[in-house]
Amino acid sequence: MSILNIKTLTFLDIRYNLLTGIIPPQIFVQYLDAFFLNNNNFIQKLPDNIGSTSAFYLTLANNKFVGPIPRSIGQAPNLLEILFLNNLLTGCIPYELGLLKKAIVIDVGFNTLTGPLPRSLGCLESVEQLNFAGNLLYGQVPEVICSLKNLVNFTLSYNYFTKVGPLCRELIENGVLNVEKNCINGLPNQRSILECVLFRMQIKLCPLQKSLRIIPCNISNFSPHRPLRPERHLISYSALSKHTKLY
Repeated sequence: MSILNIKTLTFLDIRYNLLTGIIPPQIFVQYLDAFFLNNNNFIQKLPDNIGSTSAFYLTLANNKFVGPIPRSIGQAPNLLEILFLNNLLTGCIPYELGLLKKAIVIDVGFNTLTGPLPRSLGCLESVEQLNFAGNLLYGQVPEVICSLKNLVNFTLSYNYFTKVGPLCRELIENGVLNVEKNCINGLPNQRSILECVLFRMQIKLCPLQKSLRIIPCNISNFSPHRPLRPERHLISYSALSKHTKLY
């Protein structure tokens, strides 16, 4: 709690320790540019006020966070990169995640999230890296997400998706979209029929299922010719290595 009394603090890095206990929710209303707490042993639900953070970079990866991603996440005004990967998160991906229009990186890989992908993710006009691998997601991959012009890496491997449309197939052919180990007929490296059937027998609908169909923005036409861009130094992913310079 004493950290909350440091009024000039803007960069908080507590990565790679053996920290446990509760993260004070008040830390998310502290004015921070960057907050790295990955690779610890935090076991708790993510605070409901996580969307109050002013941070540009938020890395929560490689802990034991449980429960759903709070819907308030869509209210975070500055988020450029956010990593939830390798936790124990459950529930459905909130529609509000698609409201992070400044986000360049969103990674929720390797949790136990379920449900379809919300179509609101098609409004992530700045996003370059989207990772949902290693969850329990299902349904059709929304074409509106595959129409995003800045996507460089879209990873959906090790889920239970059953269908992709022509725009998504084009991304697969171009090496942008990875759908290995799903349940998509006609594509290579998919799960077995038995795995897919057993999973379909236990599907449960999301509590706010209708919200997953909402697209809260105007969608521009898809362009198959994506602009070449230099490789970007992604600060949040750098935080996953002890020896990589963050800035």
